[in-house]
Formats: sequence, structure tokens, C-alpha cells
Amino acid sequence: MPTLDRIPASAGCGALCEALDRDGAVIVEDALGAGHIADLNRELDAVVAGTAPGLRHPTDEFYVEFYGSKTIRLDGLPAKSKTFVEIIGLPLMQEIADHYLLPNCQDYLLNTAQLIEIGPGEIAQMIHRDEDAWPEMPPEKPLLQVESMFALSDFTLENGATQVVPGSHRWEPDREAEPHEITQAEMKAGSALIYFGTTLHGGGTNTTTDVKRRGMFFGYVLGWLRTEEN
Repeated sequence: MPTLDRIPASAGCGALCEALDRDGAVIVEDALGAGHIADLNRELDAVVAGTAPGLRHPTDEFYVEFYGSKTIRLDGLPAKSKTFVEIIGLPLMQEIADHYLLPNCQDYLLNTAQLIEIGPGEIAQMIHRDEDAWPEMPPEKPLLQVESMFALSDFTLENGATQVVPGSHRWEPDREAEPHEITQAEMKAGSALIYFGTTLHGGGTNTTTDVKRRGMFFGYVLGWLRTEEN
């Protein structure tokens, strides 16, 4: 099984970008402090408690399975969490977005911001690229997105740690991952998986009976594209 580099947030943008260039993804340890984790979970608990798992108002049966029947997803985090607004102002993701996106746009936008809580018994999500949200883009397109999944609880093999295919950001679009090419981003709460929109990935299987895997997902997109949240 391949592995991902684990780099402390204090290492800075240069070390993170070196790993991203090579693998298309990197685990950033200690990306959030204990205070931020506690505040985020407290602010989001009440909203999660009133939200049923599964996709609301599906437009196609494909999306019912893709988004999961035992997974809770909440969009629009800036309106739901004051702490989230603080976190998107932190330099970690902005420095990476500056490096990769500003060469191809005047400014970039917050593409989407979600809480994703994978419940016990959820099956693995289909491996995919987030940039497929813009299917009409030509093959010679620039990098469209940088993404992040912040662990608000520990991510383990058993509870659905995100599947990642290192190096897939350099593959041809129609190449599919073999099982031996897929790893999972096991990480402690407060760590973050940062990856490109061209990197193959997907939520993992939650084989537990009583453990929820809670993550906070957000990313930036080139400013001349329509955002997924919109």
C-alpha cells in the first residue's frame, strides 16, 4: 500500500507544496489546535443533531449512493460556525492556494464548505476527482482546485478514513486506480488532508457499529469558475 507524507503545519508552505507536487496529497499534522476542534464540534453538534443522513432532494439515483445513505453532509459552514470563518482566514490553506491558483486567476473563491460525518455501516464512496464537477473543461486546463479535509475526530481504517491515490494527479483522466494503489488518510483529530482537485480520492468504509467519522471539508477554486456551493 502506498503512503502519504505526514508534515507538521509548522513546516510551512514550501515543504507541503513539495509533497503535493509529488503525490497530489499530503497529511498536515496539528493543522488545528484543541480549542478550534472543540469549538467547531460544539457549534456544529446542534445542526448535525437536526439533520438526517443521506442526500436531500436527489436529482439522480447515482448521487444517492455517491453521497451515502449513512453520511450526514452540511453545506454552508460559514453561516453555521463562527469558528469556521476564523479557520478559513488562517494562512495554511491560503498560502497553498496562492501558490497553485493565483498563476491562473486574479483571485480565487471558496468553492464549498461542508461537514461530512460518515456513520457506522457506511460503504466506501466511489473513487473520484473533484474537478470532474466541471466536465466541459479541456484536457489542457490548469489546476482548478486545492482541497482540504480537516479531521474533527480521529480518522481510522475502521471508521472510514479518506481513501487517496497518491500520484493520480498526473494520470490520464480515464485511468482507474487498482486496489494496491489506494491508501487511506489515517490521522488524528486536528490534522488535515490537503490534496488537488485532480487527485483521486473518496470516503472510506465505516466498518464500526458505533463510531462516527467527522470531517470538515473545504477548498478553493479559480475565480473565473462557478463554485460548487453556488
